[in-house]
Amino acid sequence: MSAQKLILKSLMASIVAAGLMACSSPNVYEDLNATTTLKRGTHELGVAFGGGGVRGFMHLGVLKALEEEGIKPDVVSGTSAGSIAATLYASGMSLTKMEVAIGEVGVSDIADFVVSSKGLVNGKRLSDWINSQVEYDDLAAMPTPVAVTATNLTTQETVMIRSGNPGHAVQTSSTIPGAFVPVQNQGDILVDGGVFSVVPVYTARELGAEKVIAVDIYCHNQTTPEISASKITLAAFRMQSCRLSQDELNSADVVIAPKFEPSSSGAFDEKAQAIEAGYLAAKEMMPQIKALVLDGNAS
Repeated sequence: MSAQKLILKSLMASIVAAGLMACSSPNVYEDLNATTTLKRGTHELGVAFGGGGVRGFMHLGVLKALEEEGIKPDVVSGTSAGSIAATLYASGMSLTKMEVAIGEVGVSDIADFVVSSKGLVNGKRLSDWINSQVEYDDLAAMPTPVAVTATNLTTQETVMIRSGNPGHAVQTSSTIPGAFVPVQNQGDILVDGGVFSVVPVYTARELGAEKVIAVDIYCHNQTTPEISASKITLAAFRMQSCRLSQDELNSADVVIAPKFEPSSSGAFDEKAQAIEAGYLAAKEMMPQIKALVLDGNAS
């Protein structure tokens, strides 16, 4: 009898736990100003950090290479994983602190899994992690002008977030359709910026950048997928997003394209290889980057 009670108690606990997991909380963020145009400044150099999930660790390597050469972007933009790099950099976080934060972060620190018809990841944990790393409560207050992209499913267009809570902005830009619970803003539904703008070159220009370095961690290195439902679906989504973003990527003055493809979408144990790939790719393009910067300074 006691064994039966124990089994029953265990079963009830499992049911309660499952019920709690299913309760995803809505992401209603009215603080974000998601717009199709920005008030332009005038800036020399912008860096557009592209989306690509776990490939985003490559952005740290790119920043290391730029810092070694004394090259500092005047504005930064980011999509999805790139919004993390852009926001951390814009906040004034040192590269050393960024390396420590990136080195310590794990999947459980940024992914709050839920069982819900709205998505598998709620997204608030990523938002909280970003806010724990930066000292500003508004993107617009950061020392380096920054904007991140999102896709407005209601109006069917790319929008740019220039002001509002940094964590909310990054979460919104990283809300992969179907995987993350969507963000609601001013009556609209917002998801990942990579649907239309994988590498946000246009957004960097909207911030006023005359010259733009694009960091493409996603589109140049597509491989033939294994024949499985999930991998074929992901590959098709990747192909479509990259085709839609091709003209925007081609409009950059310099494109940094790291030669690395992670073994899986959750390969957090490959951070070192990803960072090194970003570093080497930036170093390879350094002659063109320096020429671009010198041309800007001469004019």
